[in-house]
Amino acid sequence: MVLPSLNFRKGGLLTPALLLQLGLRSAQAVNPEPTATVKAPAGISFGPAPGKYSTASFNAGTYTTFLPNTDFSNEQLNFLWNQIGPVATGPYTSTVKPTPEPSSYPSPGGLHPLVPSYDTSLANAKLPDNFMWGVASSAYQVEGAVKDEGKGPSIWDLLAHRVPNEVADNSTGDIAAGHYYLYKQDIARVKNLGIPSFSPSISWPRIFPFGKGPVNAAGVAHYDDVIKTMVDAGITPVVTLFHWDTPLALFNEYGAWNDEQIVDDYYNYATFIISRYDKYVPIWFTINEPQYCNWQFSYYPAGKYYPAYDNVTTPLEARFRCGHYTLLAHAKVAKWYHEEFKGKGRITFKNSGNYYAPNTTAQADVVAAQRQSDFSLGWFGGPWTDGDYPQSLKDTLGDVLPKLTTAQKAMIKGSCDFYAIDGYTGYYATGLPDLEKCTSNSSYPGYPECSNSASTQPNGFPVGPAADAGVNWLYSTPIGIRDFLKELTTKLFPTIPDIMVTEFGFAEPFENMFPTTNQLLWDLRRSDYYQGFLDNILASRIVDKVNVTGAYGWAIFDNFEWLSGQSVKFGMQYLNTTSLERIPKASMFQFTNFFK
Repeated sequence: MVLPSLNFRKGGLLTPALLLQLGLRSAQAVNPEPTATVKAPAGISFGPAPGKYSTASFNAGTYTTFLPNTDFSNEQLNFLWNQIGPVATGPYTSTVKPTPEPSSYPSPGGLHPLVPSYDTSLANAKLPDNFMWGVASSAYQVEGAVKDEGKGPSIWDLLAHRVPNEVADNSTGDIAAGHYYLYKQDIARVKNLGIPSFSPSISWPRIFPFGKGPVNAAGVAHYDDVIKTMVDAGITPVVTLFHWDTPLALFNEYGAWNDEQIVDDYYNYATFIISRYDKYVPIWFTINEPQYCNWQFSYYPAGKYYPAYDNVTTPLEARFRCGHYTLLAHAKVAKWYHEEFKGKGRITFKNSGNYYAPNTTAQADVVAAQRQSDFSLGWFGGPWTDGDYPQSLKDTLGDVLPKLTTAQKAMIKGSCDFYAIDGYTGYYATGLPDLEKCTSNSSYPGYPECSNSASTQPNGFPVGPAADAGVNWLYSTPIGIRDFLKELTTKLFPTIPDIMVTEFGFAEPFENMFPTTNQLLWDLRRSDYYQGFLDNILASRIVDKVNVTGAYGWAIFDNFEWLSGQSVKFGMQYLNTTSLERIPKASMFQFTNFFK
């Protein structure tokens, strides 16, 4: 399908004639079906209505059909943004020409050197030259310019602006880090720091403001230049196609990831991007962490801020419908990439998962650890097994878990070229004394995982240093990443040919509270985290013989951290949220020095 390219920035209204030329038609109002004449109460009569009128019954809380959209006009785009309301504008409104980077940056030394290696036995060991490493980010978290150059709103524009207290500090991604206009400077900084690869994401609603329909020419031109700038700088682009910024129009139309229509709309977007940039992108991530269907998508406010089609309002049903269609969307794109397009690179999706060690050797704890893995990684483990869901999910969820057809399982099986894990931390898992009561009752606390976990060792001591309180799930557990890599490749999915740690990072405690950069730039816990994790990734490859082929640190600089907003900092560079200046922290040098 050849997609038309339109400019959504300046005028250029879509006339009916142009819509017909594009093979589209204007959306027509759907009149309610006529019903019987409204009867007056007994004992009184009212006059007849002039002309011809029909009557109908209306209920704003019932969604019996979808709202198909074929109106891709500027007026309709404006209507979408009116759902969001006013947005903030940053200090830059056009692409900034980069200034020369310094020959060196202020860095640790003197009275406090960088954190030493954990394992001196590997002091002379090196990762191979083809080991891929770099820094990562995502579009909504860093770009800003949310309404500029024809971009359509995403679900996150709605959540951050309209849902009270959805974001802890009530911040938004309107400005974020201003990367949309500062990308040339950011890429120059990456090059100057000696980082060979950068892993960003592309914003779906920048390319398709309505999630489908005409391509936004300005959005394509922007990413054309981002890719060109990276290639010219010698930086390898490793690109994520979807990092949670689903076009809002698709929620309005059919509920987005709650409905099978999303598979084809995502496919059309993804194949457009891959076809354009595959020459320069050696690795494609179709989906960032499909497990987000659990702890993010399932709690979106369906029925409150957009229609709840099919009456999908419970987190449990939304979670597994979202996961089902996400997996099928990935598999359809991967099948096309290999069999039809015959892409030159590799394709997979990034998993969100953490290491779960049994709290004891008791069978209940062993089962608990396995259930934690099943309901996160096993849920999306079909590419490495028979294409189906784990039996534990089927047994526990019953009809809540959508069923895969034989053809769908065949499409999913083998759809990933390598395994990508965003592994941030580790836990200890403990079994429930009444597992069967939990698995058979959806109202039981902890359902459907029916497994307890904690950031506490069996002896009662914490598993490691805690991150910022705004991300209370995160503790630094460097040995856990080594154990996790071995478990993934030898126990959970032994058919994995190689594995990358595609995100790992740490939120320095209280960093947002420091009044001066002099107090926050020496981020000791984050530096310790990176040294420990990298030491153990190296040990995993050298000692355990796990074929680890890449590692990407999160994040290139401070960003909008989803539900935590800007109050939590994961960046290896400090971001001044007013001027948008970036300053490397100690952790940036800790990270880059490891690879020297």
